[in-house]
Amino acid sequence: MKTGTLILAQRYAKAFDRIAKNTEEAARNLASFEDALKKLQDISAYLANPTINSNVKENLMEMSLPDNIAKAFLVVLIKEKRFNLAEEIFKQLNILLDERRGIKRAQITSAVNLDDTTRMQIQTALEKYFKTKLTLGFKEDKGLISGLKIKVGDFYIEDSSSSRLRELENVLTE
Repeated sequence: MKTGTLILAQRYAKAFDRIAKNTEEAARNLASFEDALKKLQDISAYLANPTINSNVKENLMEMSLPDNIAKAFLVVLIKEKRFNLAEEIFKQLNILLDERRGIKRAQITSAVNLDDTTRMQIQTALEKYFKTKLTLGFKEDKGLISGLKIKVGDFYIEDSSSSRLRELENVLTE
């Protein structure tokens, strides 16, 4: 996803999240938004099409969704021709809800698929280091050769063979 699109989705998600007065209300709003997206799944390409009149789309939503905060928010997205951001906004709302709950997200990239024991060891070590609950996402990158990349918020660590080879290359070329 393009950076500009991600930033826009984050802004809409923050606006929707600010409506909730507390974590429980935010969770209910997120669930309502998720239900609405599921109900609109079959026609989402139609709703995301910017060439189709917004009034037609709004009428379709009026018939498809119950009257709630999610519907009102989706109508705003349609009027602003931003319905195509709905899925990314949903992802960003999940991140915001985790933040409200005091849970940080971490992305772990490794050269190979990690077994469950290793994943738990990484999670335990990171939670101890950051002194908070973490939700970890794992992915593989064969280009690493060995080692890990760890990203938690703005915190980033790369301890991989490829990063060490880049460091060695920099030293040798200076």
